[in-house]
Amino acid sequence: MSNIETKIKAQRVTKILNIIFNIIFVPFIIFASIFTLSVVFSKINTGVPSVFGYTQIQVVSGSMVSAGFNVGDKCFVKSTNPDELQKGDYIAFFQFADPDCSSHAQVTIKNRPDAKPDTSRIVFHEIIDITTDMNGEKWFTTKGPDNAEPDAIEIHERYVVGRYVEEENFWTKLITFITSTWGVVVLVVLPCTLIIGVDTYQLIVTSYEYSTMKKETTEESILNNMVEENITTAKKREKKTKKQN
Repeated sequence: MSNIETKIKAQRVTKILNIIFNIIFVPFIIFASIFTLSVVFSKINTGVPSVFGYTQIQVVSGSMVSAGFNVGDKCFVKSTNPDELQKGDYIAFFQFADPDCSSHAQVTIKNRPDAKPDTSRIVFHEIIDITTDMNGEKWFTTKGPDNAEPDAIEIHERYVVGRYVEEENFWTKLITFITSTWGVVVLVVLPCTLIIGVDTYQLIVTSYEYSTMKKETTEESILNNMVEENITTAKKREKKTKKQN
């Protein structure tokens, strides 16, 4: 196979790899960007990372065992309009009370819980009572089914992370997959391997083309030198012949 044929073949392979790369990688970049922005903005706005309103939490106590949630279990909650929450719903919330307005009884037109909640502890319990304050905002009394007493702190609606999602859907399956080992392999390892592979191939092709070009240049230079030497030799012989004559 000639150098020209090899170069053409390499260019075709590079073009095919670039097409495959763009088909796979560009959608991945778009998805990853949307996913990342959703997580970042939700973290800033609500204090917890979520994807399109869905947050994955982990059960850290035995207060929900009788409801089917053991310590270490992971489940999903979804950001929900407070007016849609009802008694019996399982919700995740920040265990926090504004010292200046810790219950619905302290609410006035000018006094409402404005302090930023402590997001270091998220509790997952059942709503057992709902109270509406004078500003029309909801307060929730919660309790772990296996606890003897309700939680001591009333939960203002802005401290609710979300309501338990019982049935799996596209988003919960997607988040579960992304956070799994296979998700890391598919979304991180494979794209990185593809990038490295394409770049390595292109580097090899570029190196080969440079080597071929350098070799051809060297051969051409040698050939030119030989031609020049032959011309010079011929001229010397011609001069010598003229002198002899």
